Amino acid sequence: MTAKGSDDSETGPWNPGIKSTLPLEYLPLSTIFRPENVFTSIETATELSGFTGLTVQQLICFRPGRLVVHELLIRVSADIFVSDGSKYEDLGVNYRNIVDSILRNYIQPHMTQIVERFNELKVQIQSRVENELAASLFQESTGIEKSQSPFSLAKIFKTKAKKAKVGEVETVERRHHRILSAWEQKSESGDDPLARSMYLALAKVANAIIIKHGRLISDRELLTSLVCGLVSNEHGSEFIGEMISPYIQEAVDNEAYLLLPPQTQPVVINVKGASAAGKSTMRPLQHQQTDKLGLKWHDFALISPDIWRKYLLDYDSLGAAYKYAGTLAGDEVPIIDQKLDRYISNKARQGRVSHLLIDRFRFDSFAPGKDSEEGSNLLTRFGHTIYLTFMVTPPEATIERAWIRGLQVGRYKAVDDLLAHNIEAFKGIPHLFFTWALRKDKTVHYEFLDNSVAKGEKPGTIAFGLNGEMYILDFKGMFDIMRFSRININAKSPEEVYPQEKDLDARANTEFLLKCARQISKINFVDRDSKLIYACMESARMRWVDTEIMSRKLDDKESKAGFLAIAPELLEDIQAFTNQQARPVPAEALKHAMGNLN
Repeated sequence: MTAKGSDDSETGPWNPGIKSTLPLEYLPLSTIFRPENVFTSIETATELSGFTGLTVQQLICFRPGRLVVHELLIRVSADIFVSDGSKYEDLGVNYRNIVDSILRNYIQPHMTQIVERFNELKVQIQSRVENELAASLFQESTGIEKSQSPFSLAKIFKTKAKKAKVGEVETVERRHHRILSAWEQKSESGDDPLARSMYLALAKVANAIIIKHGRLISDRELLTSLVCGLVSNEHGSEFIGEMISPYIQEAVDNEAYLLLPPQTQPVVINVKGASAAGKSTMRPLQHQQTDKLGLKWHDFALISPDIWRKYLLDYDSLGAAYKYAGTLAGDEVPIIDQKLDRYISNKARQGRVSHLLIDRFRFDSFAPGKDSEEGSNLLTRFGHTIYLTFMVTPPEATIERAWIRGLQVGRYKAVDDLLAHNIEAFKGIPHLFFTWALRKDKTVHYEFLDNSVAKGEKPGTIAFGLNGEMYILDFKGMFDIMRFSRININAKSPEEVYPQEKDLDARANTEFLLKCARQISKINFVDRDSKLIYACMESARMRWVDTEIMSRKLDDKESKAGFLAIAPELLEDIQAFTNQQARPVPAEALKHAMGNLN
């Protein structure tokens, strides 16, 4: 499927007419730079970012009306059931209709009062920040110079550290680090949410500036402005969320929206995979799965942040920039996503969390955890029972899928972006899998699905299991998880995706399989044709095999490479192993598999 671009060049999946970097002339169209959404100009945010080391996204100050939108989006996502319909785009359409109705009919009439109260909060924030800076960083006894002239970044860049006085015990740098440490500690304690938010913002700003310049700046006005902006965005957003909650409840009552019931043992269904890997198209199968498990579909919050984009931005207003619609809302979506995490975390602490179905691509989902508890940065942690589905879709297929998605819903993506997302996902999937599969405190079902199938066909099951017991049907699919992480992000055609032929060899891609053999307590090897377990490995040792079926399997190149990696002695003397007749996969285990087992 191809089309003519504005320059008459032929566009298509591998030439979508969009680059991974937003052209500068389109930057003002970004939702975080539009004056109707934010107080901060592009120029100011860019200049402050260069000086402080904070990102532009962190330095943007949202207007109260935009914070209303943020808080409404997350509450509809987390609290109200939204029908996903029968078509891919139905969930987004239905969701945005609910949001628009609540905003227009129930919140907008109160907007003047909301803005007034927000402005009062900003005055309070500024007063508290000024008092804290006066009591700590700018204490008169420290000898730190006050800023006597108007704010100027040029002046700050020329600021020189004062020479330490003779006999001074504490250097300026040490003093600044001490104050930073105190702010960090205070941000994690106390019952005052505004105070915690203020100390967190102080610590964030101070840490960034110290990293950038080695010490803090002596401009009180600038520090106050930076900190107040962060607090207004974070605590101010929560403040607005509390204000609009009664109006949302009024809408629920009047419009008969279905509130999601809290669960004592929440179920979390989480589908992970690269961008355009087919995560959203799994929803009909997930619906069938919940029915099979005796769960009610309308008890699930459908967490899919991509559906926010069309509410944040009018795609039809973009003119020649229409293909960058996804990118133009791309900086704001993660900001709201973090607020959604905060909101659901608060619900969980109050025992109000519902079942969750999560469909989102986030880089931190695949990155090794930085917190004390692995996986503690993910919503999955709120599940009592967890279903993890990993989409194993060939990277070249995601290029085709993304193009079709762009034609259908207007969200295009650059080829190198998509290929980079594939690398990120497939490098991170093993870590994410072991983080949850090895948990002893949660019931974790998992499944790896081969989504190289034609549109509308059920993906094939590569492997599935429950915590420490795994069933493997497809060695090739296990190897693909490694293969697909070794691709060429600069590919211009399907033929260029895999630059080295040796990278495709099964023997070069056994790392994930080996880790499973070493870390998963029990692995059952299943013959897809007969649905029989023909070999069993426990504690990294092959316990028994059905020698007849195993002999046939060893004639298959991919299976042979797999067994050579995890049990090389099989190839030396299969008769040395305990021979047992193949047995059926337990029905209870099969009940939790979603993919095609044929």
